[in-house]
Amino acid sequence: MGTLKSTHPFQQRSSAVKDTEQEDRRREILSHGLSVLIEKGWRGASMIAIARKASASKETLYNWFGDKAGFFGALIRANATALDKALPEDFASMPLEEGLHAFGRELLTLVCGDASVAINRAAIADAGGDATLGKTLIGEGKAKSLPKLAAWLSRHMELDNPTEAAERFVVLVKGEAQLERLLGVANPPSEKEITAQVDRAVRDFLMLYQR
Repeated sequence: MGTLKSTHPFQQRSSAVKDTEQEDRRREILSHGLSVLIEKGWRGASMIAIARKASASKETLYNWFGDKAGFFGALIRANATALDKALPEDFASMPLEEGLHAFGRELLTLVCGDASVAINRAAIADAGGDATLGKTLIGEGKAKSLPKLAAWLSRHMELDNPTEAAERFVVLVKGEAQLERLLGVANPPSEKEITAQVDRAVRDFLMLYQR
């Protein structure tokens, strides 16, 4: 009769610590990769350059991320959670106008920041191929922030299509600011400029949807 194998609690803790350390290292490498992308652009951000910046082996990068597109796909997915993390903890319970302003400020700050600009430029540079990064960028954005905003809006307003309303608000918030950053003709907006742009977006959105 066979005997059951049991895992010692110490082994379980050791495995958990190892997993945590690996995840921390993975995030660290992604952060270094973002720095390389910001500094060198899509074409200059080779896996060799990233490995050198992160003091990691190329084998580690290829084992964890597959290839360059896989690495930047992981970077896009990591960046897609940034808006959720930046929102105030009490966002869900905020009144309509206050919540719109809070969401708009964090969104505009994020999309005009160096990280998002570099990632979007990488997706554009990759568009001549199979546009994998662009598809990931659009898919992750819609999968993370839009459903949350749409659900929040539906609790505050009577909307026929909450997702469409959320998309409209995002477009109003971005205005021309994101495009100007992508084209390199503008610096990140100041707090005053962000406030003014978001104020206009909230005003126009409420004029369109408030009944």
